[in-house]
Amino acid sequence: MKKLHIGGFFLLFAFFILYPAQAQAEKTVILDPGHGGRFSGTTGYSGISTGYYEKHFNLEMSKEIKEELEAAGYDVHITRTDDSHFAWNLHDDLQARLDIAHDAVSGSNDNSIFLSVHSNALPSNPYMRGYETYFFDIDEGINRDYPPSEEQIKYSPESKRLAYTVHEEILDGTPLSEGRGLVPSDLYVTRNAHMPAALLEFGYMSNPDEEALIKTSSFQQKAAEAVVDGVNAYFRVYEVYDADGERLEIFYDRQDAIDFAEDEANVYVLDKYTREKIYDNTKKRYGAYHSNQSSVTKLFVKKDDAIDYADDWKNMRVVDNEAGEVVWSNYLNKDYVVEHSNKGTLYESYNLDDAVAYAGKWKNTSVVDQAEEEVVWSNYLDKDYTVSHPNKGELKSFYREQEAVAYAKQWKNTEVVNDGRVIWSNMDDSYSYSFETNLLAGKDRIKTAIEVSKQLYPNGLDGEKTVVLATAFEFADALSAGPLAAQYDNAPILLNRDDELSDDVKQELQRLHTEKVVILGGTNAISEGIEQELEQNYNVDRISGSTRIETNLEINENLKGAEGVFVASSTSFPDALEASSVAAANGWSIVLTGEDEISSDSLNYLTGKEVVILGGTAVVSEDVEKQLVEANGADRVERLSGATRYETVAAALQYFQDDMNSDTVLAATGKNYPDALTASALSARTSAPLVLVGDKLNPELEKQLDLYGGENVVEQLQIIGAVVDESSQQQIADHLN
Repeated sequence: MKKLHIGGFFLLFAFFILYPAQAQAEKTVILDPGHGGRFSGTTGYSGISTGYYEKHFNLEMSKEIKEELEAAGYDVHITRTDDSHFAWNLHDDLQARLDIAHDAVSGSNDNSIFLSVHSNALPSNPYMRGYETYFFDIDEGINRDYPPSEEQIKYSPESKRLAYTVHEEILDGTPLSEGRGLVPSDLYVTRNAHMPAALLEFGYMSNPDEEALIKTSSFQQKAAEAVVDGVNAYFRVYEVYDADGERLEIFYDRQDAIDFAEDEANVYVLDKYTREKIYDNTKKRYGAYHSNQSSVTKLFVKKDDAIDYADDWKNMRVVDNEAGEVVWSNYLNKDYVVEHSNKGTLYESYNLDDAVAYAGKWKNTSVVDQAEEEVVWSNYLDKDYTVSHPNKGELKSFYREQEAVAYAKQWKNTEVVNDGRVIWSNMDDSYSYSFETNLLAGKDRIKTAIEVSKQLYPNGLDGEKTVVLATAFEFADALSAGPLAAQYDNAPILLNRDDELSDDVKQELQRLHTEKVVILGGTNAISEGIEQELEQNYNVDRISGSTRIETNLEINENLKGAEGVFVASSTSFPDALEASSVAAANGWSIVLTGEDEISSDSLNYLTGKEVVILGGTAVVSEDVEKQLVEANGADRVERLSGATRYETVAAALQYFQDDMNSDTVLAATGKNYPDALTASALSARTSAPLVLVGDKLNPELEKQLDLYGGENVVEQLQIIGAVVDESSQQQIADHLN
């Protein structure tokens, strides 16, 4: 691999330079015109008679260099602009120059250089001539009489590179020959500068020809241009840093730097000239998250750094976002406990997978979910406690008796059997199991919603007496209606056209004895005229925003205590449709997002909540998923998707199968949204899962229906709307009973 080549040989740097987080965009050059005031420098060959000393040349040359550097885009500072000194003694004068330089580059030292401008002299030999560059070289060791600053020890390799690049360009760009060349030295300013530094000696003023040359404006112009070329060459490199900001390698060639970085882990390539990262494979794998304050969230490459940060706050957890696991917390309990049959508790973990992996290393172990008081894994216990039903047969088996009894109590006519013995029963001879399919449908979507309302409240509303009214023809505003309706004491959802209040809706509002109507969406969804008509008889609230996503956020702001969030597409209804039903039944909310971007308000809303993305990357991109993980932690982000909308429904049913145990299953068409939307109120009432159906029943859905029908005593299939054909209805029923 090609390495940085300078002066005909490879420079290998066994050092690291920190890249500060607050580095400035500008490249900074400090120019120090040597001497000045009482410190005249050399008088040269003719200075005694002309009064032109080295201090005068240094200032003229520095001003010319400054002008050329600024034209090239550099931020240039000069230590003196006139013939003056900074202190009466030389040491203090030199330190004052450095103080000016350090103040000018504070916080951007890595992106700055110090150039001290001089001319040389050797009075004993007027024939001595040539250009020379001086720098501090740590490879030469440290002179105890002239110790360098700690900063220059760090920057010494960069000072060496700076000296090489400027030296070569000045020799190429000026008529000066090379004097003693590149000279490691312990000069005060180069050994104490807090940045890469070099001292430039432009020829010998003790040589009459060279003195006359360097005093000319044409020489100074060429020399200034050569310095700019050297500074450009210094900055035009590509540096490879690790995630801690330690520099690993440096290259002149962009592609060589990238090739090197691609073979390393957690590194980035910095274009030193533009200050831009041109390649980055660093992974801030560990996230520190507060239970409810998104402003505290911070990402780290290293776990220990994340823990150190989180430990300064209350209610924090650290998540390995690559593994999707909590690795540290000061508020969460380690709910998953590994218990040994004889040794007792062996291990505790925040994560089920971690606990199971640990338990698998031992014999005779179990993993207990302490929060649910349930054995969830074992390599020696058997699921000996079986819940049975006389018509359905065996429903489900458990490791422990209390878990089996709790499940059996959900159904009529069940028994818990252990080792062939009935140890619990609620058998009732007066009860007879039956299964039926019911159709809830009207002539159109508006009337179907009314039929669902009548099913829910045959005698009118009790409790809060609120109805949610949404558009029948634009899904975006209506999709969040399910969770909101559940919030209003399981309010029915009615649908209406945008311009006129339906007579059927009016009658249903009267039948329900409604007191309050909550309109979802703006006046394009439900007109202002409808709102005014409703206000004559009811208390009316409208929840809306300027866009569908803002309306969704406004709806969510009215939800209290939502612990989970579905994230679904704002432009494609099928995934959010399933979410509406499950969310209503489980007290979750729905956040709508664009395919490639999710709003900051939405990210703030989901902080601390369990998040389930519904749908594949075609509707909710990997970029959005990454934003969700970085904002909320991979332990709380799950994507449920399939090749089709119906397979996504199957994935959702599987994911929530332990949360929706009901004697009822709902089914509606997946080709449009209104029927399934209004069914969400039924899900909230009965914890019933919703099945979306296309032209035929999806095979993945069939598998989930078999599983659900085998573990639950389903007595009723309710078809919402008249779109699901009889063949599909029968197929669903066959899988359930």
